[in-house]
Amino acid sequence: MRDNVRWLIYITLAIVMAGFAIIFLIYSLGYMERAMVGSSLLSALIGFTLLSGSLYALKISAYIYSLMKSKEGESRET
Repeated sequence: MRDNVRWLIYITLAIVMAGFAIIFLIYSLGYMERAMVGSSLLSALIGFTLLSGSLYALKISAYIYSLMKSKEGESRET
């Protein structure tokens, strides 16, 4: 049960971070359109950092999910 909750927390965190990453990347394009170079670069940096964190959280959730499924498989065999 504990692994199941941890897996859901990481999935939720990854989806939220990906949403914020998309928002910041769209803001970056808006700032670029208005020739606000510094704000655009900062928003792009924040967006890509959040996107990287989101992908890392998805990788961790996949690892936890595989551990959870392997434990279920072992318990069925015995």
